[in-house]
Amino acid sequence: MDVGIFLAAFGISLLELSEAGAVAVIYRGIFNSNKPYIYAILGVLTVLIPTFLLGSFISLLPLNYVLIAAGIILFYFGYRLLRSARRSIKGLRKPHEKEKEESIAVVYTIGATEAFEAALVIIALIPQNYVSTLIGTLSASLVVIALTIILKSQIMKIRVPQLKYALSALLFSLGTLWFGEVFIGIDEIFLPLFFVVYLAVNYALIRI
Repeated sequence: MDVGIFLAAFGISLLELSEAGAVAVIYRGIFNSNKPYIYAILGVLTVLIPTFLLGSFISLLPLNYVLIAAGIILFYFGYRLLRSARRSIKGLRKPHEKEKEESIAVVYTIGATEAFEAALVIIALIPQNYVSTLIGTLSASLVVIALTIILKSQIMKIRVPQLKYALSALLFSLGTLWFGEVFIGIDEIFLPLFFVVYLAVNYALIRI
């Protein structure tokens, strides 16, 4: 086994999938249902299974088209999160079942988005050593599950409207970054700047 490849796959998977686990825990507490866990896992598997089944062939796909499509999806769900956060903060109400359906869709999207972020690195690692990449990713997934169980009570203390507000800024930021990578070749170093800008913009929109 290639230790370097293992650690790279483990590190990126642990970093990206941890957020999906945290979001699933929070929504599980809201609706007192295990559905958020299921949808988070489905979102992750939707991306990672094709990544490992197709392996190095994925690197031959036109990445720009993938990033554009993914960016559009992120903006759509970022808007829905922002709208939901605004309703919660302003005390506006929506039928519970519809709100629940939207939240479940968001959990799935976050899972798929975080897995996609990891997959961008995993795709580059697979041709170097498939087994080490797979073991690293699986190991990180198990660690995320363990941490999610251990830290569940602490994670559930996070307030949901504020979580939606921050997540919407994150989705808008990633969408902007991916559009920027395609059209003007910007680097990931701009992501924190985009995030701060969207936090400010979202705050202004919520207060209107």
